[in-house]
Amino acid sequence: MLQITPDILAGAYDFLRETQPYKAWKLPHSDDIEFHVTNDKSLIGHYARTPRKMDHEIGISGFSIAHTNTLIFYMGHEMIHLYQAIKKTDVGAMHNAEFKRLAKQVCAIHGWDWKLFI
Repeated sequence: MLQITPDILAGAYDFLRETQPYKAWKLPHSDDIEFHVTNDKSLIGHYARTPRKMDHEIGISGFSIAHTNTLIFYMGHEMIHLYQAIKKTDVGAMHNAEFKRLAKQVCAIHGWDWKLFI
């Protein structure tokens, strides 16, 4: 079973950040993101703007994720939320039409099921 740490989250983020379409989005470096491992049983991952030292926070549940492919999948999901927050297009529903369009693009490239993203 995978033992998730904030450094592992940063590594997963940096890996995806170097792949398309994330690379074209010019997302911030992992040093500019706060990464948290949670033990949430109901929320696998979350993105939030934070008033703390960093502007962005990504949390992933260590309780809910035990494998690398699952971690990468959910990190990819949260990175769409990050992108939308930076562009200020995260209005309306959490998974608005733009999120769904971006999810389909990401999933087509990475071989993921976009229906699981939303």
